[in-house]
Amino acid sequence: MSDYTIQEIEGELVQLIESGLPDHPAADVNAALQVANLLEDKGYAFAMKDLCPKSMYDSMWRAVFSKDGDDFSSENSESAVAVCAAAIAALKGV
Repeated sequence: MSDYTIQEIEGELVQLIESGLPDHPAADVNAALQVANLLEDKGYAFAMKDLCPKSMYDSMWRAVFSKDGDDFSSENSESAVAVCAAAIAALKGV
């Protein structure tokens, strides 16, 4: 989902999550973490990792949802985008 805009990501989430979706989850990390909570309620495990922990200038995040031995991940410089793209991958099973 790295080539998609924030609006496209949020549009996908609206279609995949029936209720409880917060406003603008791909633009706000707190809202993105609410999306992660929704998936955890559906049985997914969630992990997030800072891929540039020692850099003051670079930013890259990996979000991973796991269920039944399958991992669904996304990496992005914006943490909220990484979470939302991984959530879409998990919900679509891709």
